[in-house]
Amino acid sequence: MTNPMDALLQFQVTFEAGEIPVQPGRLDPTILFVVDDPNGRPRFNYMRAEGKTLSVLVMFAQNGLRDGRPVFNIGYAVAETYRGRGLAKSTLIGALAELSAGLGSAGVGAIQIEAVISPNNLASQAVACSIFDTAPIEITDSDSGEPALYYSRAVVSGR
Repeated sequence: MTNPMDALLQFQVTFEAGEIPVQPGRLDPTILFVVDDPNGRPRFNYMRAEGKTLSVLVMFAQNGLRDGRPVFNIGYAVAETYRGRGLAKSTLIGALAELSAGLGSAGVGAIQIEAVISPNNLASQAVACSIFDTAPIEITDSDSGEPALYYSRAVVSGR
């Protein structure tokens, strides 16, 4: 499984140096937004910051198509100092609304979102429950070979 904390730490260095061209969210200007393509596929990144310090990062990495809809893998991480404040949940909900609205205005009618989470990561599971309305499926993660929980849901863009 990919560890989103690695991305948060990398983003922190470049954000602090002023090298990330972030823009405020359209719906929630306290959420910062930037698109990159680290693996040749778009990744939509949403962050909250206090000054030059990133508190949380939510990423939607495009991962092909399913039933004609773009599929996005979700990852999120909260800097240790900011944990336990509900930031992951609130930022994930806000980021999904931002992504959905942005894609809707670009003519994308619906997307598929998914997350793969360790069964031992209870905090991430609790956050996932804020946007996924069905129980996860037990799988073996294709990258690590470890047991994982797979969450998936269709989202109508703009909603």
